[in-house]
Amino acid sequence: MKDLRLAGLNVERSTIEVNGVIIGGKEIILMGGPCAVESSIQMSQSAVTVKKAGGKILRGGVFKPRTSPYSFQGLGQEGLNYLVQAAKEQDLLCVTEVIDTQSLELVVDKVDIIQIGARNMQNFELLKLLGKITKPIILKRGLSATIEEWLLAAEYILAAGNPHVILCERGIRTYEPSTRNTLDLSAVGVVKELSHLPVIVDPSHAAGRRDLISSLAKAAIAAGADGLLIEMHPNPIEAVSDGPQSLYPEQFVQLARDLGKVAESVKRVFACGGMGDKETLDTLRTQIDNIDQTIIESLAARMNIVGKIGNKKRLDRVKDISREKEIIKRLVNLGNELHLSPELVKKIYPSIFEFAVQSQIESKLAKEKEFELSFYPISSK
Repeated sequence: MKDLRLAGLNVERSTIEVNGVIIGGKEIILMGGPCAVESSIQMSQSAVTVKKAGGKILRGGVFKPRTSPYSFQGLGQEGLNYLVQAAKEQDLLCVTEVIDTQSLELVVDKVDIIQIGARNMQNFELLKLLGKITKPIILKRGLSATIEEWLLAAEYILAAGNPHVILCERGIRTYEPSTRNTLDLSAVGVVKELSHLPVIVDPSHAAGRRDLISSLAKAAIAAGADGLLIEMHPNPIEAVSDGPQSLYPEQFVQLARDLGKVAESVKRVFACGGMGDKETLDTLRTQIDNIDQTIIESLAARMNIVGKIGNKKRLDRVKDISREKEIIKRLVNLGNELHLSPELVKKIYPSIFEFAVQSQIESKLAKEKEFELSFYPISSK
């Protein structure tokens, strides 16, 4: 690869320091957070989890280049404010993706690291602009890019003057349909032989399934990755983007605990558990307050949908016992996965079902009465 004049392995391996966090050194750096920024509460909860897991960097997309023009495109400036504030609250660095000149101008002075997504890996004019700033750049490998194309994309940034480039393997498109993409762990080793730049791995976009994230993350560390970029959401079921590949907070923390052993086996280090003595009674109560608000908002949204369903049912078929049993069974299984007592689920949800049924019945009766009155109005005499 003769044109790798700056990205090639012709100097010592690079380490990139960002406000005390060193990427490319002995320590494995964990970056985590939701695919898309949705609210201030969501980001505050995510930041708490990242900190607790020993992560150093909070991620969150505020500009979302999506395959479909009808998919959620991000909150823009509002989302950026949520991301930056949440990171500040937990003393974390933050990273977000830019997609064009306008988004770059908006975030460049607000975030610590800028990400270039797979779709923009060969947006050469944007890469040249990134070379004119000093912020570190995470450059994701393109959807079907070769390693040479990926490294030459990094060369654009380096040649324009910015030496702070971090490569990110996030899976490539193959003919295999069982995962979203195919994680090319061999790329970590190949890049380490060809380039001095740090390499991190994003197992979330590679797998597209949360059940594979832990294994792929551990394998990435064993393969020589300098860090991990992992999607985690306070409530993946409600996520507006990439919910199926987002870890639950408990899974994220457990994975972090496991990473230390893998890192040690390859003579690296990972320090899990960044909360330490900072986890005070007040901070814990704040977390509970945020979770309680999310629960109430979710219940309100559920009752709104319950009302719509009630409008489509006959009065004598409002209660559906088989459906209730199916829901409880599914949620008990989910609870077991998250180490939540099945008894709690079995106690709470019958009350929710009963209230929903009563609400539907009352609504149906009120509408029937209104219908009758429209045909048989009460005399004014």
